[in-house]
Amino acid sequence: MVLALLRAGPGLAQEQQKPVEILVDPGPGKHEESRRVVLPPEGPERDAFMQEFIRVDARGNETFVGSRSLSAHEFYTRTGHPDLAARADERTRQRVWMIAGSAVTLAASVTAGVIVLSNAQSLSDPACFVGATNVAYNDCVDRNNKTTTMGAGIILAGVVVSASLFTAALLIPEMVTTPEETVHLAVEHNRALARKHGAPQAQLELLPAIGPGYQGLTARLAF
Repeated sequence: MVLALLRAGPGLAQEQQKPVEILVDPGPGKHEESRRVVLPPEGPERDAFMQEFIRVDARGNETFVGSRSLSAHEFYTRTGHPDLAARADERTRQRVWMIAGSAVTLAASVTAGVIVLSNAQSLSDPACFVGATNVAYNDCVDRNNKTTTMGAGIILAGVVVSASLFTAALLIPEMVTTPEETVHLAVEHNRALARKHGAPQAQLELLPAIGPGYQGLTARLAF
């Protein structure tokens, strides 16, 4: 899960009371600087920002605003990528058609199978008891078994094909970006949204650097 963490100054109490930035957790071994979003000043602007802030569940590649889940189309539209929204819509249409095909296949196979079963040779037919031997009856049994097997096979095949289509439809992801790409789009959107609501721009920080045989300053671009 990509979490929204609140950060602030040195003290924990101060950090909880006056957060100054949101850090989208990059996960183990990831560089956190690229996912940091500075908050707007406290007040109505920050409240407005938090109502539109997008968070990402990287495990499920899902996006949310607050507790509301965003569709792939809405996410890509919000982040300013209509081309990705169009691709997501195409995948959604593929899922709908495959699910519809699954339902039609199941209905058609069950109907056809029932029709075949209803036409199976009746073992109570008087023609099955003609003659003094069991030849006629055995022939009726054979025809009944063949028709019953055929009808059951049609239904079973339809169920298998229908289930395969339905499963394949559910496996088509609506999101057309990888979880890492989704997080990147969300961070870029959140940064632009924060600037819109008055968050400070990126700043260049000079930090002391001390190493073997070296003393000086290093620059860091802070967002």
